[in-house]
Amino acid sequence: MKIAIGFDSGLANCGYGVVARSTSGFVCLAHGSIRTDSKASRPERLLKIYQRATELITEWKPSKIGIESVYWNRNKSSCLPIAEVIGILQLAAVQQDVEVIMLSPQSVKSAVTGVSGASKTQVIRMTHRLLGMKEPVKSDHAADALGCAIAALLSSNTPAFQNATSKTLPKHSNKTPFQISNIEDKSAKSNHTLNDGQGACPRRTPQ
Repeated sequence: MKIAIGFDSGLANCGYGVVARSTSGFVCLAHGSIRTDSKASRPERLLKIYQRATELITEWKPSKIGIESVYWNRNKSSCLPIAEVIGILQLAAVQQDVEVIMLSPQSVKSAVTGVSGASKTQVIRMTHRLLGMKEPVKSDHAADALGCAIAALLSSNTPAFQNATSKTLPKHSNKTPFQISNIEDKSAKSNHTLNDGQGACPRRTPQ
């Protein structure tokens, strides 16, 4: 059984999803959001995300980390914090010798739905279906992160991914080949939360 953690990068609300792939399909192990205080300094907020990401990697011992890349848009000031979060997530992964898969939005959509132009609603709906979840994930950030985890698990053996624009950061690489895509740093609140927004996944037992 292989495990991947997906991250939906955001400074105010960084979603994560832990997914395992077994012989019977995909299984949701955990999901949630790492929330930071807007009143705290930027370095303090990044540190909190880094520490929590490190904890998740230590706890679940994934073989891959999936992070959705972003493109620069006209409002570059909103993209900079996301780029910084991507950087510290990559750092947390590489420090524990975990492969980082950088995923374009199109490659995530293609992996989850089979269509690179699928809508956000279609992606979330199919993510729930693939994971066999009886109840929808309340947080969009966590739902997006689960999709990234699925995409990361499929990244090495799916033809669509071999031709897509996803990129891999080798273990202990000193290069950071991520794209900056058009994505907003939203801070939607989740009702499916524990301390940092962690949710338990209604799931099948991995085989």
